[in-house]
Amino acid sequence: MKQNLKKKMNKDKFLAAISYEHEVYTHIKGNPKRIFLLLHGYLLDGSYLLRTLRETIPNNSLILAPNGPFPVPVKKKDGFVPKYAWYFFDPLKKNYYINFDPASIFLKDVVEKYNPKKLPVTIIGYSQGGYLAPKVAELILEVDSVVGLACTFRNERFEVRAEVQYHQINSKADLIVDYPQSQEEFTKLKERGNQGQFISLKEAGHKIDECYLKELSTILVS
Repeated sequence: MKQNLKKKMNKDKFLAAISYEHEVYTHIKGNPKRIFLLLHGYLLDGSYLLRTLRETIPNNSLILAPNGPFPVPVKKKDGFVPKYAWYFFDPLKKNYYINFDPASIFLKDVVEKYNPKKLPVTIIGYSQGGYLAPKVAELILEVDSVVGLACTFRNERFEVRAEVQYHQINSKADLIVDYPQSQEEFTKLKERGNQGQFISLKEAGHKIDECYLKELSTILVS
């Protein structure tokens, strides 16, 4: 009976907007000359990346660290807390249930709200946020640099802008990100004209530590 009912069901797809309040963590350093957009990793939030990177980011900057648009309940001892995602990808089926587009459009709106003067923008994405970062740069014309930490830039998922430099910092000891694949994708990106750097760490894992921060600081002041 259940099989017959399942055969009779149709599944339609449609687009619909759902509006709710989003949170953006901000920090101003001096008189801002540049905006830094920070994209956190899966099951994290904007406050984590802001705390982690704040001292590495140059003065005279406005830092924006939004939560991902998709809340995910995470179970703790005393109940559930909301953490966040930018998209949903099934690594076994190799399928995007939610691709990069919704979060990219959301982030374009965020930057437009905080950047009426059209200041230049640097995107720093960590882990899942790093995968997303080049797609966001495709939509925000003020972006002139992208830095990915512990991630892979998937060339098939974004258009390269010639005026943007794409940088990556990855570790050979990262057990989450496929290092050879990340390096291979970055080589493809160089073939598409990218002038950015691929920085390789030997001992750092997936979590941002002093090794990542040191190399990130070098990129940001260059």
